[in-house]
Amino acid sequence: MALKGRVFMVGHAHIDLSWLWTRAETILDIIPRTFRSVIDLAERYGIVFSQSTAQIYKWVEEYYPELFDRIKDLVKRGLWEIVGGSWDEYSPLLVSGESLVRQYLYGKRYFMDRFGIDVSIAWLPDSFGFPWTLPQILRKSGLRFFMTHKLKWQVERNNPPIPFPYHVFWWRSPDGSVVLAYHTIGSYNEDVSESKISNYLDVMKSKHGLDIIMYVYGRGDHGGGPAEDMVVKVLDISRRRVFDLKFSKAEDFFDELERIVSRGVSIPIVNDELYVKTHRGTYTTEAIVKVWNRRCENLLLNLEKFSSIAYTLGYSYPYDDIRNLWELLLLNQVHDNLDGTSIEQAYQDGVLDYMHIMRRGSCLLSKALNNIASRIDTSKARKPLIVFNPLPWPRTDIVEVDGLDDVSIVDSDGNLVPIQRDVESGRLMFIARGVPGLGYRVYDIIDFIDAYMDTDLKIEGFTMENSFIKVVVDPYTGCVSSIYDKINGLELIDRSKGGNFLELFVDKPPNAPLGEPAWNIYLGSSDKPRLLSIEIIESGPVRARVRIRKSFGRSLFTLYVSLYAYTQRVDFEIRAYWDEEYRFAKIGFSPSFKAPYATYEIAYGVIQRYTHVFRENPGVNLEFPPRGWEDADMLKFEVSAHTWVDLSDPDGVIGFTIVNDGRYGFSYDGGTIWISFLRAANRARPLFPLDWTDRSSKPWVGEHRLRYALYPHRGGWRALNPTRLGMEFNNPLIPLIIEKSIGDLPSKYCFMEVYPSNVVVTAVKRSEDNGDIIVRLFESEGRVCEATLNLWFEPRDVHETDMVEWDRYVEPRRYRIDGKILRIPMNPFEIKTLRLKL
Repeated sequence: MALKGRVFMVGHAHIDLSWLWTRAETILDIIPRTFRSVIDLAERYGIVFSQSTAQIYKWVEEYYPELFDRIKDLVKRGLWEIVGGSWDEYSPLLVSGESLVRQYLYGKRYFMDRFGIDVSIAWLPDSFGFPWTLPQILRKSGLRFFMTHKLKWQVERNNPPIPFPYHVFWWRSPDGSVVLAYHTIGSYNEDVSESKISNYLDVMKSKHGLDIIMYVYGRGDHGGGPAEDMVVKVLDISRRRVFDLKFSKAEDFFDELERIVSRGVSIPIVNDELYVKTHRGTYTTEAIVKVWNRRCENLLLNLEKFSSIAYTLGYSYPYDDIRNLWELLLLNQVHDNLDGTSIEQAYQDGVLDYMHIMRRGSCLLSKALNNIASRIDTSKARKPLIVFNPLPWPRTDIVEVDGLDDVSIVDSDGNLVPIQRDVESGRLMFIARGVPGLGYRVYDIIDFIDAYMDTDLKIEGFTMENSFIKVVVDPYTGCVSSIYDKINGLELIDRSKGGNFLELFVDKPPNAPLGEPAWNIYLGSSDKPRLLSIEIIESGPVRARVRIRKSFGRSLFTLYVSLYAYTQRVDFEIRAYWDEEYRFAKIGFSPSFKAPYATYEIAYGVIQRYTHVFRENPGVNLEFPPRGWEDADMLKFEVSAHTWVDLSDPDGVIGFTIVNDGRYGFSYDGGTIWISFLRAANRARPLFPLDWTDRSSKPWVGEHRLRYALYPHRGGWRALNPTRLGMEFNNPLIPLIIEKSIGDLPSKYCFMEVYPSNVVVTAVKRSEDNGDIIVRLFESEGRVCEATLNLWFEPRDVHETDMVEWDRYVEPRRYRIDGKILRIPMNPFEIKTLRLKL
């Protein structure tokens, strides 16, 4: 009798590093209990066990060295498989593109160093969605295969449901990179069941015409792994020869699947993001954790850039410190924690980590900046103020400096600079013009000169304007009633609805506290906060500012609308004392024009998504990804994005880009684009036994803050290079006051500049293996171009490397060096990693 199908039995223990328990419990109980059990079963029955997450192995190495040695022995014998390749099972939608790279840079290098293993399977069964750009990062990190599970999950807001249709598919990113993906038919925490195995084979046969499955069994979340009764069932089923079934590595399954596909069996291609149709609330829940994560990401990248520059000038690069800080940040990017669905104690641990990263990282950055500053000739200044630009293109932007009283500022050309003091913080503000890319400009602090300097900034009543923009705040609502683009003669805001309006939606499951409120969104009716006061608090010459105070329930909100001199944007800020339950606060802008879709930044790329209100094809296709409307687009009523989102009319006549410094949830209902500000969703709490669905604890009460800005434009979403705008908004110019000295660097200098403007450099660091400099850049707007990179030194050799810096997963193409200038061909949305030899 022919066997029904081939079954690869993969033993596994999904271990959440912390969730309804702390990491201390994971280290002290979950890991040793699980691994000792697995080792015993492997020795007695010959099972094969697959385990991800470098952080887990590092804990075992540190706390249980004898256990670590036994695992290394099982790896050599083929009974223990290392999967994943990442530092942990992270939250893919909420971390930056560079954090995705570092997950595999540090994870894969750890596994190679400790076990001699080159991991090939990305293992993310429990994450809540995946950016369209991830396949390129996986392939350039040496991962050919991708395993996940939750794409079929769905809160049944839509009836009938619209499930994810595939279990085997090629997943393609916008640059054309592909990985072979397997979406498990069952869970990743399966018991062993003959009827389930049979059913899963039937599903695979009916959907894809294949008679092969990977069956992932073992207790998970709180660890556990395969139990002895599960192993006995596997052996019993195998003896009865119903299926071709065996203990197996996951890689054996993927290798066999790859062979089948290579012989001509057709499988679908998914050229899009992998959107999970539930758990959308996690883009915003525990918002403060998301803010900390972004700040730490930016700090570490800036630390690396300036440490690399100082390194080439003779400074000792703090390699171990930087690696340790990255590993700590990656630990806190684990799904559940960054998603906002863990217990309070997990976040208490996380805040301590974030504070350490900020303190230590800021200290190291200060050392690197001071080392560079000591080389600058400031002998002609009375009290030098150096303004550093952490981004590799020239900028004109705001600088804020603490601790300066009764002074004036002079630029490096001897011109007096308009200054103003922040009325609340007392910080001195001025606009630094033309600060060179990844460089600096020296200013001079002199005794105060009583001379008011006029700028293009005007304020009359609650109307503010400069040469570019005119903005009106309604004194009766505190909302923005008009944003007028003076350059193009266009009104951006629907005056009947307004902009910058705050609404608080009921967000309560009908069976609360059931319904996973920390995870899922249940929007109901909305209320607007009550206006308490509105006043002009600053009137120039650098900034005009209106302050609005509002209240709702037990919460207080202070909103600011600001316009700076000579700038092409309107700045906003909201500070909240938040004490609500089952409420969702959103900030809305209603455009004066119609847009069938919005464009959003994702990790190392962009994506376009239709407004979710369409119930039939609107007749307009997306460009990224290139497709028309689908039924599943109705379920994207809340989506993720990073530092910017853009609305533009289809003809490119009118539009605006909104940037932010710490939010990831957005929605577009066709009439309003919403920034998701705060959720008061009850969080999970620990219970024993593990029965968490019917209990929750009160959400975090306290202060929150968000900055965001709106840039008018015409010409479509690319008009103002939104990726650069988002990076500028999140990486302010850095002031440094020093003692004057004689040096060999001039008063204004560019260490690195990249152009054209659709190309962005994100990382400059020392190589993991030697003293080479690593530069990562990507094309951000879907265009073929040649990038020009101006450097501060002449490299001896330049070639492309992979993201793990092994020269293994990409062709090591060499590039011609013209002194300090490199020219690099770039394809649409391509990420390139360059190795520069000093």
